[in-house]
Amino acid sequence: MLLQLLTAPVSLPVFGLRFILQQLLEVAEQELMDVDRIHEELLLLQLRLEEGEITEKEYLDAEAAIMLRLREARAYRAARGAG
Repeated sequence: MLLQLLTAPVSLPVFGLRFILQQLLEVAEQELMDVDRIHEELLLLQLRLEEGEITEKEYLDAEAAIMLRLREARAYRAARGAG
C-alpha cells in the first residue's frame, strides 16, 4: 500500500496516458474498418467515374484498393465478433 502511494505520482499519469492511447486506437480502428464508410467510398468512386472526373484505369486501380479494404474490414469484424 505504501509503495502504491509513493509511486502514484508516476504511475497514475502513465495509466492515464495508456488509457487515452487505447481509446484513440479503438476509435481509429472503428473508423478504418467501418464497412458502411467503405461502401460510401466505393459509391463516390463510381460517381466520379460517371462524371468523367477519373479514367477507367484510375477507377479500376482505386476500386481494387477499396475492395481489399472492404475484405479486410469484414474479416476484422468477423474476428472481433461484430460480424
